[in-house]
Amino acid sequence: MVASSPARAPRLDALTGLRFWFAFLVVVHHSLQHWFGPAVYPIADFGYIGVDFFFVLSGFVLTWSWRPDLPTGRFWLNRVARIWPLHLATLVLAVTLVADEIHHPGAAGTVANLFLVQAWVPGQQNYFGYNAVAWSLSCEVFFYLAFPMLVRWLTGLTTKRRLLVAASVVAAMCIYPGLFSLTIAPHDAAGWEWTTYVLPLWRLGEFVVGILAALAVREGWRPRLRTGAALAVATCAAAGLLVDGLRAGHLPNRPFIEIVGMLVVAGVICAVAADELEGRRRLLSSRVMVSLGAASYALYLCHALLFGWVVHHWAGTGSGVGRALGWSSYVAAAIVLSYLLHRLVEVPCERWIRSRGARLWRRREVRATPAYGETSREREPELLPVR
Repeated sequence: MVASSPARAPRLDALTGLRFWFAFLVVVHHSLQHWFGPAVYPIADFGYIGVDFFFVLSGFVLTWSWRPDLPTGRFWLNRVARIWPLHLATLVLAVTLVADEIHHPGAAGTVANLFLVQAWVPGQQNYFGYNAVAWSLSCEVFFYLAFPMLVRWLTGLTTKRRLLVAASVVAAMCIYPGLFSLTIAPHDAAGWEWTTYVLPLWRLGEFVVGILAALAVREGWRPRLRTGAALAVATCAAAGLLVDGLRAGHLPNRPFIEIVGMLVVAGVICAVAADELEGRRRLLSSRVMVSLGAASYALYLCHALLFGWVVHHWAGTGSGVGRALGWSSYVAAAIVLSYLLHRLVEVPCERWIRSRGARLWRRREVRATPAYGETSREREPELLPVR
């Protein structure tokens, strides 16, 4: 059990580098089939595991850097600074550049999208409205609101109780799709995607697993598998699923794959973090990988819009080498665009909002701190209007 948290946790650059590869998986998920046809569908479909990774990583990183002395309101403001400006920028890009290629929700859906609560609204035109991938940000907003309460609760538990929480999360995620398939799904097949893929409550389990993993590593636990071995295990598990998917033509039992994927990526994250903490810096910690990883949020948000624009202007994919060159060019363009958005929009906007928030909190602290020799009760009348 953690009694107190360090003022500043060590940087884990390797996790930043790892982010790029899972963002790349999402790019593959949304684009590969267009250039190479339905035969690669199981390979492309497997890319949704990248979303599972980011939800687990979110819980891990927030817990790793969490400081109990940080006011909850300031934590929320920092999270808004982190995700909302780039969401707004890509929303504008969606309605100006690819208006014919996107879902257009109504007025209520537009407001929900703007304030990142669209994942709570059923219907693809709502939760996939405008920039379709932004549905996951709606989940993140929910996680951010719950995080201060969750991390304090989980920090106060013993190791055995945390293991019980983890087991309960996995059990609930296993039981829920079965109950849904027997009750609601026969009458509302379209609701399957919303309730077992998009809905923030379904995704909360991945976030909690990330919190628990970070608490374990912070307290000194280290996985037996190192980065190389953990990635090998993950690759073998993925290969087995892909072989089965290629044989069947699709990946069956998606919720089960996501549960397994959640546990596997949690293990990979812990292994990568442990290696870096013990001084074993690898390729993932290199300057190039850290730069690519830092822009991975922008890559995640812009790649689908760029794909829609490319498809709208160049419907043909060519054949043979032309397909490979076409897809590779698209990926390269997405990476360049993400870097520009990261440097020109994401970073300066986040810094501006954070700096304004810091000033606001300093002013509040000054107003709340009594002058020397005064009590807060003595100063209270000064804050009242003069009648």
